[in-house]
Formats: sequence, C-alpha cells, structure tokens
Amino acid sequence: MLRYILIIILVLLSACTKTGDVIPSRDSTSTRVPYTQVVPPIRQVALSQHGLDILSSYSGSYALLIGESKYTNGWSSLGAIPDELKDVEKILIAQGFKVEKSFDLGYEALKARFDTFINQYGFDEDNRLLFFYSGHGHTRHDKGYLVPVDAADPNYDEKGFLQKAVGMNQVLTWARRIEAKHVLFLFDSCFSGSVFKAKNLPKIPTQISDAAEEPVRQFITAGSAYEVVPAISVFTPAFVDALRYGWGDLFKDGYITGEELGLYLKNKVPQYSSQTPQYGKINDYKLSRGDFVFVVGAKQVVAQVTPPIVPVRPVPVVTPPPPIIISDSDGDGVADNLDDCPYNTRQELSNGIEQSGCPIDSDYDGIEDYRDSCPNTPYGTKVKSNGCPAQIVLQPGDTFQDRLKDGGLAPKMVMIPAGSFQMGDIQGASDKKPVHRVINYQFAAGKYEVTVGEYLRFARAVNKHFPKWLEKGNNYNIHTGSSNYYKQFGTALTNENHPIVGISWNDANAYTKWLVKQTGKEYRLPSEAEWEYVARAGTTTKYWWGNSIGKNKANCNSNCGDNFNYTAPVGSFSPNQFGLYDTVGNVWEWCADKWHDNYINAPTNGSVWDYAISNKERVVRGGSWGYDPDLARAAFRGWYVRGNSLGNIGFRVVLVVRTL
Repeated sequence: MLRYILIIILVLLSACTKTGDVIPSRDSTSTRVPYTQVVPPIRQVALSQHGLDILSSYSGSYALLIGESKYTNGWSSLGAIPDELKDVEKILIAQGFKVEKSFDLGYEALKARFDTFINQYGFDEDNRLLFFYSGHGHTRHDKGYLVPVDAADPNYDEKGFLQKAVGMNQVLTWARRIEAKHVLFLFDSCFSGSVFKAKNLPKIPTQISDAAEEPVRQFITAGSAYEVVPAISVFTPAFVDALRYGWGDLFKDGYITGEELGLYLKNKVPQYSSQTPQYGKINDYKLSRGDFVFVVGAKQVVAQVTPPIVPVRPVPVVTPPPPIIISDSDGDGVADNLDDCPYNTRQELSNGIEQSGCPIDSDYDGIEDYRDSCPNTPYGTKVKSNGCPAQIVLQPGDTFQDRLKDGGLAPKMVMIPAGSFQMGDIQGASDKKPVHRVINYQFAAGKYEVTVGEYLRFARAVNKHFPKWLEKGNNYNIHTGSSNYYKQFGTALTNENHPIVGISWNDANAYTKWLVKQTGKEYRLPSEAEWEYVARAGTTTKYWWGNSIGKNKANCNSNCGDNFNYTAPVGSFSPNQFGLYDTVGNVWEWCADKWHDNYINAPTNGSVWDYAISNKERVVRGGSWGYDPDLARAAFRGWYVRGNSLGNIGFRVVLVVRTL
C-alpha cells in the first residue's frame, strides 16, 4: 500500500501590514458585502477507491496552529486571530487531526516551536502534518517574512525587523527537512509569488488521479504581491467552508484536491475583499508533480484499511423501486432532503437547475446564470454583481466607502499616492521649522471633513460623545443653557451635510475607534505630516491653488469672497489635486499628534508624533470659517486642549493602507 504524507503548511497571515485591507470600489457608492454564506446540506457522493486508499494510508494526523496577535514592537494587534483559529481547529479536528496551539511567540520561541513539532511528528513517513500560522506578514525586496510578536516595524527599524523576522526560505527549509511526499502552503497575506512557480491550471479541475501519488510542494496565497489583506480574514473562513461544506469540490466527486482548492479560493475571496488569491507549485520538477486530497464532509477517513476482496456467490439483480420524493418545495424536481437550494423562486428556476438543486452557474463566478450578464467569464476573474469582469485594484485618486456592520457607510475615502514633500514654512515662524523632507507611504484620506450625519450615527450608536450643542436624548435641540455660544450657528449645526463641530479630540478619536470595530480596518486621525501632505497635494505654495487666497475658493473669515457666515456644506468648493475638499478653511481639523513647539526631531516617515512632555494639547490644522486666510495656509499649525471643543474645530479621518 502506498504511503503518503500530506504536510499542509497553512501560513495564514491575518494582516500583511499594520492595517486591514481597503474594500475596493471605483464607484463612491458601491461597496463590498461582508463574507457570509448560506449553508446548504453536504452533498453525499460515492467516494472512489483511489481516494480512500490515500486517506486511509495515514498513521496519524497532527496540526500545529500558531497565532500571533498581541504585538509589542510597533505592529498593530490582530484581535480576530484567536476566534479565526477556533474555526480552523474545529474543521481540522473534524478532518481527523490532533491539534496543538501556540499563541504570541517571539522570534526564538517561534522557531523552536516549529522545530519541536517537526522533530516529534515530522519523521514518520505515514504521518500527515499541518502547520497553520496566523499573524502579520511582510515582503521586502520580493522576499516574504513571518512576523513574530517581538519583531520591529520595518517602516521605522528595518535592521531590527530583519533580526527577528522569519524568512520564507526558513519555511522552505522546514518543508524539505520533513520526510514527506506532499507539502501545501497557504498564506493569508500579500507575499510575493517568487516563493513558488506558478502553473497554468485548467478552467475545470480534473478528477483525482494517480498524479496525487507524486511528490509536491504546493502554494496558495490570499493575494498577489503588495495587495492589502484585511485584519479580519476573508481567506480563512473561505478556506474552512471549502472543506466543511464541500464548496471546494469543483469536480463533485467527494474530494477536494489542491488544484480545486486554489481555483475555488481564487474565485471566492475576491467577491468579499480586494485580494486576488494565487496558486502554484515550487520551482522544482521533482516536487511539483503531485496534488493533495481532502474528503468532503465533517469526518475525514483516518487509518481505514481497505478490506480484502472475498469472492462471493452472484446474486440476482433486483431492480429497486423508484425513490419516493417526500417533498419538493420549489418544484425543481429535486427532493428537499437532497436539495442544496430547496426554496428557489420562479426567476431562479428560469435558466435551469443543477443536480444539486441550485440555479446553474456555468462559469463558476458565484453569479447564477439567470442574473449573470456575462455568463462566459473566464474562471477566477473578479466580477461585479452583474457577473461581468471588474477591475477593483485601487489606484491613487480612486474613491471608495466601507460598509459598516450596522448597515451604514463609513466616510468617503480617497486613495493618496505615496510620495515625499518638504514639510514646514521657509519664511514662516519657528514653530514651522526646521523645514524637513517627509516620506509618506500610500494611505487613504477622507474626501470630506466628517459630517454631522456621519458623526451622529456614531454618537447615537454608543450613546455618548454627543457634541456640546446637542441634548442627550433629544439630539436636535440646541442647548439654551451654558452652551449659548452655539446658538448663533442655527441650522449649520443640524444640517447633516455640514462638518461636525463642538467635539473634542477625545470624541474624534473615539469615532475612529468605532470605525475600526465597524469595518475591521485601521482608521485613525491623520498625523500632522499626513495632513500637510494631502493639503499641499504636490504643491509648494501657501494654498494648493497658489499664494493668493483669491475669491470664493474656501470658507474663511475675511477677504475670502465666500458666502458662508459659519460652516459650509462639505464639498462646497473645488477639490485639490488629490481630490480632497476643504483642506483650506471651513473648520480646523484635529490631528493625531501631540503638540511640539517646532519640528526638531520630528518623524520623517509620515507617522504620528506621539511623544511629548504634555499630553493635553493636540495639533489642529487648516484654519476655519472664523479665522483669517493666513491661518489656513498649508504650513500653518495650531493646537487646542484635547478634552475641549469649539464651534470651529472638526476633523477628517485617514485609513492606513501600508503595502509590503
């Protein structure tokens, strides 16, 4: 009997950088929906003897799950990992694995954990091993790395990062050290494809065959190089569901091969994220001929020995009676107890039904033929809701909106290109010196200042952080007591399309944290360097349009030629070259940075300058409707006490979109 080892190294990196991924959308009104699935019953099929021979050859199945979530050296924490690993653990136990778990390992402990597990289980040729790593990942010069919890952030300390990061070459060394035929790597990260040799796979996978006996080192990554991966994984639940419910069984033969799994994830994940899963095999002929085999359903066949064939007396063939259909709710000819979609509508039945009872989806793009405007889309192509190909890679200038868990929308965001600029004012005061060059990585910035409507959605959801001009419980009544200051604003305060005012830095920061919980993305207040970068938008003049304030170009106090006594609706004036509105005037905007009297020792990489002796003052930028235009210059900086609020201070948000 053949002996096989299935070694599946599932290196699932819940986020490849310090943030989650941005839900891609070129249209400001279109969004992606969260990953959810309607769970059908598992289809029962007759399993081939060849597949059963492979599955029954294992003497033991062992899995090591490693979750890196509580980072200590500049990387963001990944709080979703423990729950994601619980789902992975459940499906692996159902597949017959003995599971061991380790969390939050430093560099030395991480390497030791891999070595110990391999030494214990990796040299029995009848075992199959599964390594599942979930945490941050990073790519540098086309080389991929696992990030232990004590590794430095390479954006700030590249040498410190390289001293602690675990390179993918080390993973390949571990894989080759194990005496096994089959090795499968899955990465939920944006590692580059240089680790493996990509193959041109068929549109429809072939049935399990003798090729599965050959050695293989097979790879599936959640995205191509430099794609952003969300902190809350889409790849992980899609992988779990592919095995749990048999959705990865594209050939419908009761097994899921590695090729089928790669094709399935390449099609499924982009429907819910901007990731583009890739798959292929190692650049080594001897290790690139085989394939992997999983069985569909809740229980894997483990150590099942095929019984010997015993001659038996022929018996007369008896024709069984026709099956009795107990019920067929949707009238599609498939009994409800065998129907994966037992409640099809008339429209869903219009273009035909598969044997499973579900509407036909000829091109396997997740859009049934009856609502597919492009029913012959090549397999694995990203598609829009109408089934037609969609280009969803965000470029600088693209606008998008994330959907909130409560059904609403986050602020409109604009992708900002990476670049450098001279920060400060050559002719300005000492608090704007020394002029220094700052390099900003790609990020997204709010197209507008956060509006009254957007902010009040948050305040009502958490039942606190209301602006001073609102009475809790009667949100549109202006105070007549100690807050008389705000009475002069009139309807400007309550118009949902005006920028929010009367909120402190603490309130604005709380709003960004709420967005993080609602979207799983890394929203925050902009750093002072990020703010000036987007306000200048590639220019070196006082304002993004020139050195003169001009007429009716911004909402400020005198000589601005605008028609607003207080705040103006967001977007009332022309946008700058980056596509952002109101970076000049309207309302002061809170920044994340603590106040410093000058730029001595200021960060040069666009990061938040958080260290300061005082924790009370926070930076404000951009001027407002109540101040002269000189204070609205791109270089001008001011401060206000973080716990206080005024009727001319608001904010906009940024979204960290670090690439590898």
